[in-house]
Amino acid sequence: MAIVKMSNFSLFAFDSERENLLHELQKFKYVHFLDLDEDESLKDEGLQSVEVPESVVAIEEEIIKVKYCIDLLSKYYTKDSGIKAMKKGKENLSFVELESRASKIDYHGFYNKLKELDTKKETLNQEVTKLNTSIDELSHWIKLDTPIKDLSLFEQSHIFLGTIPKKLKLKVQSELAVTELTYFEIISEDKDNLYVAVLTYRSEEETVKDILRNNSFSVLKLIGEDTPEREIAQLNDRIKELEGEISEYEKEIIGLSDNLPDLEIVYDYLINEKLRIISSENFLMTESVNIIRGYVPTDMAGEFTETVKAALDNVYYLEIKEADNDDPNVPILLKNSKFAQSFESLTSMYALPKYNEVDPTPFLAPFYLIFFGMMLADIGYGLALLIGTTVALKLFNLSENQKNFMRFFNYLSYPTIVWGLIYGSFLGGIIPLPALIDPSTEYFNILIISIIFGIFHLYFGLGLKAYLSIKEGKYLDALFDVGFWYMALTGGIGYLLPMLMEIPTIIKNVSLVIMLIGMIGIVATGGRTSESIAGKAVGGLYSLYGISGYVGDFVSYSRLMALGLSGGFIGGAINMIAGMLFESGIFGILGGVIVFIGGQFFNIFLSALGAYVHAIRLIFVEFFGKFYEGGGKPFNLFRSEAKYINLK
Repeated sequence: MAIVKMSNFSLFAFDSERENLLHELQKFKYVHFLDLDEDESLKDEGLQSVEVPESVVAIEEEIIKVKYCIDLLSKYYTKDSGIKAMKKGKENLSFVELESRASKIDYHGFYNKLKELDTKKETLNQEVTKLNTSIDELSHWIKLDTPIKDLSLFEQSHIFLGTIPKKLKLKVQSELAVTELTYFEIISEDKDNLYVAVLTYRSEEETVKDILRNNSFSVLKLIGEDTPEREIAQLNDRIKELEGEISEYEKEIIGLSDNLPDLEIVYDYLINEKLRIISSENFLMTESVNIIRGYVPTDMAGEFTETVKAALDNVYYLEIKEADNDDPNVPILLKNSKFAQSFESLTSMYALPKYNEVDPTPFLAPFYLIFFGMMLADIGYGLALLIGTTVALKLFNLSENQKNFMRFFNYLSYPTIVWGLIYGSFLGGIIPLPALIDPSTEYFNILIISIIFGIFHLYFGLGLKAYLSIKEGKYLDALFDVGFWYMALTGGIGYLLPMLMEIPTIIKNVSLVIMLIGMIGIVATGGRTSESIAGKAVGGLYSLYGISGYVGDFVSYSRLMALGLSGGFIGGAINMIAGMLFESGIFGILGGVIVFIGGQFFNIFLSALGAYVHAIRLIFVEFFGKFYEGGGKPFNLFRSEAKYINLK
């Protein structure tokens, strides 16, 4: 349960064998390439960057084609849903199986056929859109019973068709009233405009045109031969014909949708093939030889060597040695038990450890369990988590990440149940149970327990810091940075303890002495890295000032009490409201059931979210702050994450 030991390698191979080498290494998977293109010292020696093959452009085009087919067919493909879909899950394939399946799928002809059908369908859809636009334009003139073609045949008069703003209606009417041979009619209207027809004799045409122009008149040109009503009927008939043709094309596309799973397999393989090609950007080369450097897990170095040997037919130079413990470039790969592995997401959320640090995951996991359980603390909520996650793990085909997520909450259900038993809480007290600690009356005891957990948690973090110092041979650092703090904090706690309980005076006096020795030690050594005496003194005093931070840390653990009580009280309030409704007849009973179920679901979500977040805070801020820095680079597996399958 630790950070995987790494070995760095330098590989010299002929450029002509690069494709085959990368193909075999992708099967191997556990290889992390260094980007040598950033190493200017190597370039100064005459090495050149490896140009990415033009084939990457072809692969990208193929990916676009396959993705086009997937997106199109996904609209018509009937997938399983709900429980059935979760039970089935994604198909599980190894890389070799993925490659084998993808190589047997001829998708090019399928793409061409699908593209042809979709293009024809979209062309018809565009025509339907244009026809609908024409219908919208003509719909405003449906009361006009004159054929559109006849509107331009007047010899002695002219007709204006268009819109004016509604707010100018009276103004236009009053201005046109002064004319003698002009007819004004409102054909229809919408929210903002009036659709009007203005018929005028030629002698008044210019006058009318000026009046309309000054009143924001917008000319509309009607397209068609017959009356607007008949034109609309003809357009609707044409739309029905086009929709029938579109439906036929859609049926043909639906008939091809059974190929979707095959296309998804091709897509996931092509994405990995693209990764294989662009990985060449990390290499440098001479005229004919590629220089490749990177890291592999030490326990897999032999398998890596055999893979290279088989791919290059013994024509290569390979050097492998264990990575230096302080090498900042070593990528981080964690290897933990199934239990601790479920908590690795918390470590990654903060930062991966550096190669010379300790993996904090196995140490944070037990504390996180206790803290989460203490804050959720309900038998019913714990059973809900336990049953839900167990069913998911047993019945559903989940990816590895999904399994870890389910295991994470499955493990959290147990301390939730245990703390529920301690508090005697079942769904907010719906069933009265005996309690070891009654939250409603013994909240001060819960606060004391929370602080004790916090003290142990912080002491454990300091202990890990001492362990790391001793591991590196820095024994005095362990004494100065941890030992003196243990003395100061423990002595301070013993000195203040009489404020809460009666203890022998000698314990208080001894605690005072221990505290003072610890404080003097902190002041004397806290600024030891400074060169001047004044700097050492100021640094020591500043280090001692850090004791105020520990006080804040101790208080932070009071949230273990606060969230546990709040969740229980909210659950109790929901039960009380539901109980009052149950006394109000049949409708009250129905309402009470809704309030109880909905309220308890809301409370479990809210309480679990609060427990999840605040437990993380106690780990990240209080615990990690004592010994953990982080900042490691993740080990990049030579695989692209599959989108449509579970790639083993």
